[in-house]
Amino acid sequence: MFKSDTFTLEQKIGQIMIIGFDATTMDSGLRRMITEYHIGGVILFARNIESPRQVAELTNDLQKTTLESGNPGLFVAIDQEGGRVARLIEDKGFTEFPSAMAIGATRYPENAYRMAAAMAAEMRAVGINVDFAPDLDVNNNPANPVIGTRSFSPDPNKVAAFGTAFGRGLQANGILAFGKHFPGHGDTGTDSHIDLPLIPHDRARLNQVELVPFEAAIAEKFAGIMSAHVTFPAIDPTPGLAATLSRPVLTGLLREELGYAGLIATDSLEMGALATKGFPPQVGASLALSAGADLLLFNRDHGMHRAAFANLVQAVQQERISEEQLNASVGRILQMKQRFGLLNPVPVEVEAAVTSVKTVEHLALSRKLAQEAITLLRDPHRLLPLANANASIIVETPAMRDFTKTLGLAATIFAIDAQPSDTQIGAILHAAQNRSLVIFPIDDLNINTEQLSLIQKLIDRGCPVIVLAHRHPFDAELLPESATVLVSYGFNPPMREALRDVLLGKALPLGTFPFTMK
Repeated sequence: MFKSDTFTLEQKIGQIMIIGFDATTMDSGLRRMITEYHIGGVILFARNIESPRQVAELTNDLQKTTLESGNPGLFVAIDQEGGRVARLIEDKGFTEFPSAMAIGATRYPENAYRMAAAMAAEMRAVGINVDFAPDLDVNNNPANPVIGTRSFSPDPNKVAAFGTAFGRGLQANGILAFGKHFPGHGDTGTDSHIDLPLIPHDRARLNQVELVPFEAAIAEKFAGIMSAHVTFPAIDPTPGLAATLSRPVLTGLLREELGYAGLIATDSLEMGALATKGFPPQVGASLALSAGADLLLFNRDHGMHRAAFANLVQAVQQERISEEQLNASVGRILQMKQRFGLLNPVPVEVEAAVTSVKTVEHLALSRKLAQEAITLLRDPHRLLPLANANASIIVETPAMRDFTKTLGLAATIFAIDAQPSDTQIGAILHAAQNRSLVIFPIDDLNINTEQLSLIQKLIDRGCPVIVLAHRHPFDAELLPESATVLVSYGFNPPMREALRDVLLGKALPLGTFPFTMK
């Protein structure tokens, strides 16, 4: 039995660190971080994933190395939300699932549970035990560049219902759920990977919106909550200080006021929201621990990991961080590892892992949920399903190249830039004669305004237009009323197939649009 009071200071510091790395197999740098720096966990990114067999062998090697060096088993974490945030993808042998907002459009929280349970089975099969999901942000800001369809809904109560169902699905199947990004990243217009967003709302508004899903996750006993690199002046007025580094946020609000007893993890400490304000990871790590974080999340670069480790040890030795606080964090980590059977993890069976992912059942569930999510917002001219396919023009934006080839339509295809040029627009308008039916997938109309302009010009010419909104559902508000609008909340394999089937009349669009149109 591992006990924090028997650990050296260095072992304690190691346990609070979760690090990324570049390899797909165990290398000397990673081995050193495990054996000499006693790290408590690793996080896998797309760069670490080649196949189910490779991931299973990698996680077995990681756990074998840590146990042989006398350390507790590792947290092996990943960001596997569904939709566009997924590291385990079908091209590498796993099942992909719709985005959170797509699941919200199916109307039934049990769908979030079913999806998470299937995802958990595939993660567990290859030795992953922590999912930094679900996203509990309430996305009610059309200009949000980083959350969008990662959120279940703009309604805080629906986010709470679907998010807790997702978390239950993970944890009932052996995967630690970490709700993110506390206290809320939904109402921001800045990407925290680049700069520090600010949420200006008063505390009453935060109580009514942003905090609702997190309070539900706390009641549900989520294993972890991940912090946001966002500043909340209503909670901590310190200029330029992200929630991740704020003691009033992590300890005062989350730990003491809301009574959260699980693990508090930071978002990645390398992100621009911290660096641009003078807090590189080596500096931010100590501040985050002091603020109340239990787990410090780092991306790649073992040199930086070692520098952060040294700074953390020094901060405790100099009593800038009390050893009592460090002991409390390590105690929570060990208790959570014990709760999920991770102190001495059993190796995964590699051959069984290969046959336990991308199963017929998981693929069928993925496709069923995707079909139930596709939403027909309007079809004023009854253009669907496609009937007269031979009189079609198809416009392909970069994000949807080659999709329409799968439709099997006899159509003229125009490939345009995300922001189409005058030449591209002119060519399409020249071809759009005799009331041609135009199929037009869109990308971020707030940014790519020429796409919207082209749609309006086509409609002004009398062309019936079917618009496919696959990335930002808010785009639908900008479209002309006479356009047919299909919303897919993403464009990964299950959504592509569902969108194709709806267009061709092989499936009905059953989803419910999550936003109230102006």
